[in-house]
Amino acid sequence: MNKKLIKNSLIFTIGDVLNKSIPFFMLPVLTRYLTPADYGVIAIFNVCVAILGVFTGLSVHGAVNVNYFKLEKKELKSFIGNCLFILSASTSVILLLGIICYPFFSVKIGMSIEWFIFAIIVSAAQFLTTINLTLWIVEERPKPYSIYQLSQTALLAVLSIILVVGFGMNYEGRLIAITIGTILFSFISLVFIIKRGFFTFKINRNHLIDALKFGGPLIPHQLSGWVKSGFDRLILATTLGASVTGVYSVAYQIAFIVDTLMASFNKVWGPYIMKLLASSPSFEKKKKVVITTYLLFLIILICAGVFSVLANYFIPIFLGEKFIGTIKYIPFFSTAFAFGGMYYVVVPYLFFTKKTHFLSISTSISAGVHLVALYFFTKNNGAIGAAYASMISFFTLFILTWYLSSRAYQMPWVLWKEERPLNENR
Repeated sequence: MNKKLIKNSLIFTIGDVLNKSIPFFMLPVLTRYLTPADYGVIAIFNVCVAILGVFTGLSVHGAVNVNYFKLEKKELKSFIGNCLFILSASTSVILLLGIICYPFFSVKIGMSIEWFIFAIIVSAAQFLTTINLTLWIVEERPKPYSIYQLSQTALLAVLSIILVVGFGMNYEGRLIAITIGTILFSFISLVFIIKRGFFTFKINRNHLIDALKFGGPLIPHQLSGWVKSGFDRLILATTLGASVTGVYSVAYQIAFIVDTLMASFNKVWGPYIMKLLASSPSFEKKKKVVITTYLLFLIILICAGVFSVLANYFIPIFLGEKFIGTIKYIPFFSTAFAFGGMYYVVVPYLFFTKKTHFLSISTSISAGVHLVALYFFTKNNGAIGAAYASMISFFTLFILTWYLSSRAYQMPWVLWKEERPLNENR
């Protein structure tokens, strides 16, 4: 691994840590002005944004990451234009269906029709920002990526403090800030995409089919991700109330620091692996990658353990008495995100080979495991049972994805075996 990989990884990591640290350091302020019930409502809004985001855009933005390395720029900008057409069409359909179906589930989610519509708009706006950030990742340009993310998060933080602290608004102040900031930066993302020559609009049947063939199989994967990261809060909100959901959600946000570190490295690791595989690497080079992978697994687990221990000391001071109950959830969430980080390390092989249907298999199974575990553990152990379920499902996802990645692209995972002919693209 060359110096550029290490340098870019460091910049991405520092940028992401700073970006996630802004809402993290907002917690001592907001937890003293907002109640656990307020945080419960905010959590439900974010859950709605997450599940709606699966269908607004149909997950086709992931194809941009792969096609950057496979298409000429002229073709790539046409491909992105067709992805945005899919976004517009799918969002229009979701808005219509959402308005029609809202009365049937409004009582369950406890959210007004206005905020539900804003959740749809926010989920679509995030699509544009994701494409813009993806392009900076594959271009290996961590500086503009980090500056952009920090600017957006800082705006959301300032607006939240002004509305919640300055104007005395409750959860609505935070939701207004999220909505305004996300929509504004989606327009800025579109401007960046156009100015950098990555957009032209002309309907191309082949590009539409390619994008949908890539994104379609990922819909079960995205839904499975929502089941693991959002369904638990929906269940807790409808069974144990907004206050329990709020404490649970804040604990999840605290432990998410572990995932932030993992995702930051993945922004460099993913493109590095795909570029390496595209160069038809030798057996020895593959072996070095496998050794590095095992070292990463060990480092990730150690980081999660250290974080869990430190949380016992800083949470009482950091969050205040109303949210001291978050401590009991941290070890389980930290371990879950550690398994998620190990998943990030092995999943690029599936993206490179475009075997996204394998990803749907692993995520669907892990989501099923999560639902079963969530039912039994929550029934018997309450909210802490939901944390158990998260840890089990993330572990299941990692193991299954690792196995399926090894089937999609052969690597010398068993280090003591001799070199043999490999069939990389089964």
